[in-house]
Amino acid sequence: MSDVVQHPVHGKNRLKLGVFAMNCSGGCAISAAPEAHGIDWVRNVAIAQEADLGGFELLVPIGRWRGFGGITDYNGSNFETFTWGAGMAQATSAIGIMSTCHVGLTHPLVVAKQAVTIDHISGGRYGLNIVCGWSKSEMDMFGAPMLPHDERYDYAGEWIDIVRRAWTEDKPFDYAGKYLKAQQAVSWPKPLRQPMPPLMNAGGSPRGKRFCAEHCDIAFVLLEPGNMASTRQRISDYRSFAREEFGRDLKIWANGYVVQAGTQAAADDALHRYAITYGDDVAVENLAQELGVASLLPSREAYETFKFHFKAGAGGYPLVGTADSIADTLRALSDAGLDGILLSWLDYAAGLATWNRDVAPLLRDAGLRE
Repeated sequence: MSDVVQHPVHGKNRLKLGVFAMNCSGGCAISAAPEAHGIDWVRNVAIAQEADLGGFELLVPIGRWRGFGGITDYNGSNFETFTWGAGMAQATSAIGIMSTCHVGLTHPLVVAKQAVTIDHISGGRYGLNIVCGWSKSEMDMFGAPMLPHDERYDYAGEWIDIVRRAWTEDKPFDYAGKYLKAQQAVSWPKPLRQPMPPLMNAGGSPRGKRFCAEHCDIAFVLLEPGNMASTRQRISDYRSFAREEFGRDLKIWANGYVVQAGTQAAADDALHRYAITYGDDVAVENLAQELGVASLLPSREAYETFKFHFKAGAGGYPLVGTADSIADTLRALSDAGLDGILLSWLDYAAGLATWNRDVAPLLRDAGLRE
């Protein structure tokens, strides 16, 4: 099998770009604003093709099975990410495609076959975003056990072992782990990109970071807005840990929500409008409770800040301002070591078109992108 097929995330651009969560109602904004992202296939295809035309490297969906209530039932209408990925692959020509998979809900041999099918449809542009399980309400919906936190990553380690062997081994194999078993397992064809498509994971705990560093190619992290020194240190530490512990070159990606306007004041007003005036406080509270973050944060103020950033854009890094200021922020994040960022907008179609027109040329001028 040839190893010459290069995934877009391994391309030459210093700062890679992706589009995040457009497969779910609301996308990343927990808002009842009239122009908030809605779900229909034609709209998804148009957004994907605009990102493809703009040279973006990646489309990453959220793996979601139910919403979070409130007046929006945030993310409650959603496209399943493997069939979505197959459609996106057929509708685009150069951008990378990921599916997001909850490892506790799907057998690894099924995923190995689904993933390779999309990989071939896309011509080697496929990757897999791995979720080890955090939403008890979704696990309960499937009647699946919610393992203790660290044990979820032990399970995921076995799950990845089976997927990897299905993708790389020519002969049938047996597997007998603590959680998973397989007899005479085999899967053909193999991925176009060898040894395997890139893997992403967002493990933030010490155990999650260890899992990601050992098994994955891209670590998805949440960054502290405005603290570039902390961002630089966190990225450096994560990358050094992967190299020293496992001899692996781990790429670091984050997500950011974009609110672009002609002036900073206009951008701030637009953010306040959709996140505060139209923000769905019930849905974000339900999400925060599901995540269990209240007990992890030092104060009520920190908790309210957390909820604001989730209403604004799934806790992402704020890219709020003019095209120039957004480009400056991205330059600083790149200088701090960030390899890529997944973007979201309140209105993806309008926001992405404006981005390609106004911000993309500035990133090329800054040497961040070709």
